[in-house]
Amino acid sequence: MKIKFLIAAEEHLEDIYNSIAGTNEHAAVRLYNDFLDEIDRLRDFPLMAAVEPVLINEPQIFRGLIVKHNYKVIYYIKGDTVYI
Repeated sequence: MKIKFLIAAEEHLEDIYNSIAGTNEHAAVRLYNDFLDEIDRLRDFPLMAAVEPVLINEPQIFRGLIVKHNYKVIYYIKGDTVYI
């Protein structure tokens, strides 16, 4: 599977990084890398996250991947691509 980041997802990840880096850059880098590592697992296991119940009525099936207990990456699959 390929991974495609939508612009909004890139901006949200950058915002999370910047908000933490202001007080602890090392923690921000670790969290950023944790996000990328978890998202990368979707290449091999795209169905690993649960269907997102709040978005159940949308035309695509959205899934929510939990990262570090506090963050959720919302994504959907179309063809051979995972869209974040």
